[in-house]
Amino acid sequence: MEWIEKANEDIRPQNQVLSFENYMEYFSKNTLKECRPTFSYLLDMINHFGRNENDGFNLFLKEEPDCPAVYGQFKPQESLYENLINFFEEGINNKFILLVGPNGSSKSSLVKKLMKGAELYSETKEGSLYSFSWVFPNDNYLKGVMGLSTQSKSENIESYATLDDKSISAILPSELKDHPLLLIPLNYRQKLLDTKLIDHPKILESVQKSYLYRGDLSKRNRMIYDALLKNYKGDHKEVLKHIKVERFTISRRYSTGAVTIEPQIHVDAKMQQITMDKRLQSLPPSLQSLNLFSMQGEVVLANRGILEYSDLLKRPLDAFKYLLMTMETGTINLSGILTELDIFFIGTSNEIHLAGFKQHPDYNSFKGRFNFIRVPYLLNYKEEAKIYLNQIKGLRLKTFFEPYALRVLCLFAVMTRLRACQSKNYSDKNLSAIASNLNPIEKALLLTEQPKLPNLDIESQQILNNGLDQIQDEFRYENLYEGKFGLSPRDLKKIIYKLAAKHKNVTFMDVLENLEKMIQEKNEFDFLNMTPQGDYHNPIRFISLLREYALNRFDRELRDSLGLIDDRSYEEHIKKYITHINSMIKGEKVHNKITDKFEDYNEYFIKEFETSINLTEQPKKFRSYLISKLGAFALDNPGKNFTYGEVFPDVIHKLQESFRNEQKKYIQNVSKNLVFYESEMDKNSDQSLPSSLSEKDKEQISHIFSNLIQNFGHSHKGATTTLKFIIKERY
Repeated sequence: MEWIEKANEDIRPQNQVLSFENYMEYFSKNTLKECRPTFSYLLDMINHFGRNENDGFNLFLKEEPDCPAVYGQFKPQESLYENLINFFEEGINNKFILLVGPNGSSKSSLVKKLMKGAELYSETKEGSLYSFSWVFPNDNYLKGVMGLSTQSKSENIESYATLDDKSISAILPSELKDHPLLLIPLNYRQKLLDTKLIDHPKILESVQKSYLYRGDLSKRNRMIYDALLKNYKGDHKEVLKHIKVERFTISRRYSTGAVTIEPQIHVDAKMQQITMDKRLQSLPPSLQSLNLFSMQGEVVLANRGILEYSDLLKRPLDAFKYLLMTMETGTINLSGILTELDIFFIGTSNEIHLAGFKQHPDYNSFKGRFNFIRVPYLLNYKEEAKIYLNQIKGLRLKTFFEPYALRVLCLFAVMTRLRACQSKNYSDKNLSAIASNLNPIEKALLLTEQPKLPNLDIESQQILNNGLDQIQDEFRYENLYEGKFGLSPRDLKKIIYKLAAKHKNVTFMDVLENLEKMIQEKNEFDFLNMTPQGDYHNPIRFISLLREYALNRFDRELRDSLGLIDDRSYEEHIKKYITHINSMIKGEKVHNKITDKFEDYNEYFIKEFETSINLTEQPKKFRSYLISKLGAFALDNPGKNFTYGEVFPDVIHKLQESFRNEQKKYIQNVSKNLVFYESEMDKNSDQSLPSSLSEKDKEQISHIFSNLIQNFGHSHKGATTTLKFIIKERY
């Protein structure tokens, strides 16, 4: 079986076993990598996966079967990264990170991605982690008992790390996965780190504040070390022969360095005496007399990794009061024994429980030790749509989602999460007037793609685009922030399954019909009970706006599918206009390529063009804007071949609209023939029936369907249904 050999090759690096001496040689070559507390390790892990072209973290976009990608939560991800940087500067994980947001806002998913990233990183060469166990050889191997009664030393033996099972009497692991460097006595360890990191002052400063520089072994490891040292008359080399340094990997499934504590009540860490443990009977006499303890619990398992407190505030306060001291000192008190921890503490909570927590008398004590990161619902409908792509992909064999079906659903979700812009929140009066007049769909589109709004002139559009950050952050620090309320992704997933069960082809009309029924269920959704503010918090109005939006989009696709106008004619039309207004502004003549003469600019053509695009603002201002925009595009894209349609898409759109009346007559003719065309399609089984349509009419409609299917992704059934709907509504 070939897979066995390949599996053996894959696992060998992870099963690496070293003696302590070998580990120190490895440490000398990889000092920076081996001097990483958890916060540094997680920073390197995130950097290992890198950033994408949008400056987001690739880690959170990785699709894994057991850990789906997290879309759109860019600010919470940046906040997590900034907290890790702060921990690096402090030299300790001295804050508990609490992710706060409404139910279903991907708080736990963010933590899962951190854990999954740590798992994958720990399997790489750059992310290797090491701990150690104590190995005790049996009497047959040593030819004598190595207890207090013997003076013999195994001077010819370098290490017991690589002994096989038949030569070993007992192995005691390090339950907290203590770092091998902690085996070096404190003073010597500090001198070693000072020397090795002298060329990296920033890292040295951080390490000097960490447990690697100031800490010690866990209680059990310290007791074993001291007992053996006493037995060997102070010979550290003999003690360290018992050390087996092993590589370990982080695993959420097996609770190794990545552990989740569920909200039910239980003890997070405890100690249990193991003096009566059978393993002790195989230990040297020098250790059998010790009162050794075993540490258990999620906190112990998570050491040197990530510990998540899921729904932290659902637990009684006393169940996590120990965090007050732990976050302050980096230690936990177990039965009077202070145990040092190296854990990235993170938790999740919803807004309701946080509001209750703030009323508790102890809240202020926790407040100074907690860093709160808001994780709201998404306000970017395109990022929202990415959440459901895998779900829709899984349904594709039984249901096809037509173009705009998912978009309309996601836009509705975003609109339920928005608040109306308030004039008082803007110092710029012009921006204030524009922002306060945005309706919900305009704001939802603005937060995603910054579209050209038809009711704004060019100057107003520029003011709006420049003020986008202010609009995004308007309610960021308020209690009722945008994304705190509204339809959750969990609800949207249910809606998608309902639509898939009911329809073979889901159109935007089907989505709107489902939403019309859903908004009647006011007992199920809190956002439906919010007081309307104009079009905001008004789901009936949302549906009306979305219907118009989707119809406009399909109307544009339909017109593009008619084939009446070649896009190249628009290009030449705009090019001619730009040439003439440029000559007008500069007071120059225009070169006529046909006559090869220089002529005056055509003022009649300029005015006719501006009339055709229904220009409402001052022509001079509009002309100057186009010339400056063209110049800016050329500066930003030196040497690039471009089309005027690429630089001025809004002008192209207005030109297309100028042909609307001609196209409308054409569509009305199509609407008359559509019923006959469907009948023709159904007659395939009986070729003898006479045709009601001419070949020209059939070809005309077939051409439209072909374009809608090939160019815009509609199915034939979906295109037919939507075409009927738009004809009914508009033609």
